[in-house]
Amino acid sequence: MRKISFIILVGLSQPVMAQKAEVIAKMENYGISPETLGSGLKDHDATHYFEIDVTTNNGTENIVEHGEFNPERPVGSRWKLLDVNGNAPTKKQIKKFGKLHNTTKQQINGKVDDNSFKVVDDNAQELVISFKFDKNTLPNKFAFLADCTGKAYINKLSKRLEKAKFTNDKPLKVKIFNVQNLDMTVTYKYLEDDEMYVLQNEHLLMKVKLLGQLVDVEEINDYYSYKNVKY
Repeated sequence: MRKISFIILVGLSQPVMAQKAEVIAKMENYGISPETLGSGLKDHDATHYFEIDVTTNNGTENIVEHGEFNPERPVGSRWKLLDVNGNAPTKKQIKKFGKLHNTTKQQINGKVDDNSFKVVDDNAQELVISFKFDKNTLPNKFAFLADCTGKAYINKLSKRLEKAKFTNDKPLKVKIFNVQNLDMTVTYKYLEDDEMYVLQNEHLLMKVKLLGQLVDVEEINDYYSYKNVKY
């Protein structure tokens, strides 16, 4: 019985492995690897300083948080809030921002589950690949992506990863929000000198449950001023 079960398991795994190899080969034709999709989600092995503007709008209030990420600081304190709506942040705001963004565990770097790769579209202009992240590798800020499926859009003409779109597989929590529906688009920037992709913009549209009602919440994250500080 054990031998039969083993044979069945091997038989089922072979198509998955073949599919994985085929998808990765297609991606590598355009200079994209599985590691590329997680390059903007590094914490422990991060090499670049950057700044971020987080704009949150719930229909009645618009808040802009300006912060920074510095990999020269110890893990757990790399994200820092600099100002809120142009004003110096309070101790409460600094603590909240740090709690929602900072990762306290060591060796955390976003990684794609290779077995999740599937070809969604493959035409003359672009290659679209669906994927999921390994939940155990996600930094605190991006923990919600464990419950999402992403689609990576690779431009065949420029041979560049242009964007990724994420939708939730089930209700999840993004920061303080209990989210029923999420639609997030991520755009990337390629740093020629460093030969790597980094995050440029994240646009989140969320249906959030507040006091028993669904409320539309929009969050925009703009990343800029990248600088390699760990050569």
